[in-house]
Amino acid sequence: MKVMEYRIAASQWPMDAELGNNRIIAEAPEGKYIRVKMPWRRRDMHPECIGMKVRFTPTGKEAEKNFGTDEVTNIRIEKAEREEGIIVFEAPVAGKYEIYYYPGKVGGWVYSPDAVYDKVEDMKADEAWLAGMTEDQVKEGEVLFYEARTEHDSYYPMEVPMTAEELASFTADDVPFKVIMESRLRSIRMKYEMPYIWTERSAEDLLTLTDTAYANEHYVFQVGVYGIKEVKDIRVDFYDAAGNKLDTDKCICFNLSGVNTDGIPFEIHRDIAEKEVLPLWCGIPVEKWENAAGSELKVTAVISAANTDYTVKSEIILNVENDTIPRNGDNDLWRMARLFWLNSDLGISDQVLKPFTPIENGEEDLSMGLIGKQIIPGSLGLPEKIVSYYNDECLIGEKGRNVLNGGFSLNIEKTGAVVNNDAESPAEREIRGTNTTVIKTEAIRSDIRISSDIKYEADGHVDCKLYLEAAEDGEYAFNLQMFVDAKMAEYMVGMCYEGGKTPGWWTYDWKHTEVFGENVWLGSVRGGIQIKLLPANEQWSTFGSAHILPPMWYNEGMGSMSMKKLPDEDKVLVESKTGRMHLKAGQKELLHFHLLLTPFHPIDYKYHWTERMSCGGTRAHTQGIDKFDWAVEHGGTLVYLHHGSKFNWNINYPFLEPEGLKGDVDDAHERGLTYKIYYTVRELSNYATELWALRSFGDEILNMDTNTEVVADYWMPAEEKACRKGMCFNPNWWRGGLWLVEHMYEGYVGQWHQPLPDGNVDCAVHMNGDSRWHNYYVEGMKWLIEEIGIDGLYLDGIGYDRRIMKRLRRVMEDSGKRCDIDIHSGNDHQVVSYGYISPANRYLEHFVYADSLWLGEGYAYETMSYDYQLIENSAIPFGVMSEMLQGGGNPYRGMVFGETARLGTQPVVYEILKVQREFDMTDTRMLGFWNPECPVVAENDRIKATAFVKEDGRALVAMANWYPDKRSSMVTVNKEQLGIEGDYEFYAPAIEGFQEETVFSSMDMIPFEKNKGWIFLLRRK
Repeated sequence: MKVMEYRIAASQWPMDAELGNNRIIAEAPEGKYIRVKMPWRRRDMHPECIGMKVRFTPTGKEAEKNFGTDEVTNIRIEKAEREEGIIVFEAPVAGKYEIYYYPGKVGGWVYSPDAVYDKVEDMKADEAWLAGMTEDQVKEGEVLFYEARTEHDSYYPMEVPMTAEELASFTADDVPFKVIMESRLRSIRMKYEMPYIWTERSAEDLLTLTDTAYANEHYVFQVGVYGIKEVKDIRVDFYDAAGNKLDTDKCICFNLSGVNTDGIPFEIHRDIAEKEVLPLWCGIPVEKWENAAGSELKVTAVISAANTDYTVKSEIILNVENDTIPRNGDNDLWRMARLFWLNSDLGISDQVLKPFTPIENGEEDLSMGLIGKQIIPGSLGLPEKIVSYYNDECLIGEKGRNVLNGGFSLNIEKTGAVVNNDAESPAEREIRGTNTTVIKTEAIRSDIRISSDIKYEADGHVDCKLYLEAAEDGEYAFNLQMFVDAKMAEYMVGMCYEGGKTPGWWTYDWKHTEVFGENVWLGSVRGGIQIKLLPANEQWSTFGSAHILPPMWYNEGMGSMSMKKLPDEDKVLVESKTGRMHLKAGQKELLHFHLLLTPFHPIDYKYHWTERMSCGGTRAHTQGIDKFDWAVEHGGTLVYLHHGSKFNWNINYPFLEPEGLKGDVDDAHERGLTYKIYYTVRELSNYATELWALRSFGDEILNMDTNTEVVADYWMPAEEKACRKGMCFNPNWWRGGLWLVEHMYEGYVGQWHQPLPDGNVDCAVHMNGDSRWHNYYVEGMKWLIEEIGIDGLYLDGIGYDRRIMKRLRRVMEDSGKRCDIDIHSGNDHQVVSYGYISPANRYLEHFVYADSLWLGEGYAYETMSYDYQLIENSAIPFGVMSEMLQGGGNPYRGMVFGETARLGTQPVVYEILKVQREFDMTDTRMLGFWNPECPVVAENDRIKATAFVKEDGRALVAMANWYPDKRSSMVTVNKEQLGIEGDYEFYAPAIEGFQEETVFSSMDMIPFEKNKGWIFLLRRK
């Protein structure tokens, strides 16, 4: 079959023209019926379902938008098969005609669209024209070439499949699989078809790859394997020119071996289905080869499988230059050298991170001293006693308070007779560096052998693993009890309970398996504890992904969590029950959970009052002012670059415009500003250079949900779709833009989409919660710090757990410069599809290493209670502070928690910050209404005050009204505490948009408008 010439349009036609991304240009004579045969070699399974459009530009007209000015509506599709299409259309004039064979648009929300294609039945050919066609009237047109709207949209060369005849010839040998060596420049893309261009290569050429590499380069190539028959456990072994087998440090196949996110090497056993193409991405770190520079480096790859004796040998011949290149080739994306990042263990260490201090392990007992805390392990190595030395300012004081009142217990119930052999061996302690202490125990209870592995870390995180083995067959139930001291458990958030005062009781019973209810925090500013139930292998769940249930705790819906106050015992009991389950003798299971001890560290008040994030880039642009000059003028010290912004257009892939990005960072630094960037893991841009390589890893990195495995479902006829009802897309996800449907054809999960300034769309795909892409991500952070000069991260949603956060923090610390982490989140407690969990509970393990928070979108600042705002929004009980977002927040109530909106969101922020600077908040004590030492108290209970007190007794007071209406109240001041002799007055300085200059005497009833308040300076009369 003829192969078309493939081109890229000289200028792209607009996406909103609804013509699609691909067209065929044909030459046609003038005529009522023109037939054009198109060897389009399509990938979709049902081309007959998609309509077509034809356009042309008559002589005398000029196409302004790079597509024909006139549309042909008289079109008849005679044939629409995968290899070839034939259409007949009316050609009013002789000339070139544009045939659009994937016309479509994106519907729905711009950031989460669905591809919508024209249907055949919607084509509007004139009935008389259709009926009047006879064969003798038909003239022949000629296909000239194929044209893609952009280079990114093009199918050539790796998505132009062989025809059935070509494939049969290509695979005519009676062998189980075929091997094709391919360059890194042409990523193998199709999962069940092979590209036509391979038919143009000789048999010898297919098995040989010759290229040039540099002396220190991380050289990458592909070994393509096509399963003529089913292939079990495909293997690739590498040998040097002398026939010596190479270790993975000399040549590695990334698909078949690697290093996980804990730095542990692993192997992957991969099968290949019949008629499946598997690209095996491999790498040669040339720098590891002695005397390679200036010579020929020859590697033989032997491909074999477990279910056949057949093997294939192929060769890689590299002519190695004497010269080296920067960073082993990482700076040139096209080299694909960054695939080596997938196996990085960068940042993994047992050494303590700042601001934490090394664990002080007791010499005479198993006690551990953490920053502001003392822990004594008890039964099964779990905490028996936790003493917090934090006070109500979230600073470390002298007085210790018990967080627990009774510690932990694991109760086991067994139906029937139980052998009375309960026992517990002495605990063993293992000290790992300065950050980690592990307590291990062995015990027998109710015919269950228990091996515990409790890992305590210096930041207050405790990873608890209770390995269970049944000694006898039986019905068992497990109940983990945690007893928290009632005086400390003042507030609660979790188990789908919004933050606030701890209720008398609360339960979570897994009825809604899609919500995140299996964690709960209880505590106060002085101390607290979170428990989070986990599966055996921890998997981070993110918004938009399936909720990963912990099987043992969930137990098919029979598990539950509950909290109840025991006032007679001064305790609060949290129970995590598995419900009853059958275990066989010798069966092994794991009860896995995490504990987090709060506050993590003292609040850095100076940082909070000194560093100010500017969000004024857009406002500055509209005013014709440089965004950095604008930030400096308005008191900003930090700026961030969001995705969808210049130099960072693409989602979680800030590597495509390095020179421009570095220039932007340098400009910010010249003005004394710190520069953060949006860069996380959750979804990934479809412009990522490594995207096709990542897809070759199956479902390890990209979310390849089985319900979306064949995107051809979208194009199936209605009756075929009906037969496969329930096999299409998860309703929580979307198909996404045209590019995803047309190129990521065999399976993907669409995620956030970002319109680009050139009229295209960045179409992200969903990532898994724990994969080697996280290793890449950590290396990417190092590269951004060292090569671009960024000063930290702005995280809007987080696609990884605390292990990766710790590694990031270490990379930042090791850089030798101050790097910050800023966490932003919306209110995920709004709807079930968000997981119905507060960000303060979901991201608590990340708050440990955050410098600032912006918990803003979706928060109703006008209606939230002060308890809720303290726990869920301010984050003060956890050792970090936040700022407001939605609608600018409530500036009156926010100041009670030290919160303002960010620069560039509300004009009133500038005025409040002026007052803060004039008062110099950096050396004040923050005495909130939750603190018994707060020297300012309103007579009305729902009018709250926070005093920011200097050492000389001067105080700035923020007060706000939480009543649903206007109130007036007397306000009492502890004059002795502030060193005030004689009378005083409340002076409210003029703050534009906030309050008029006002003075109240110490005996005045001060008015408080609904949802408003005051900022006062206490003045001596």
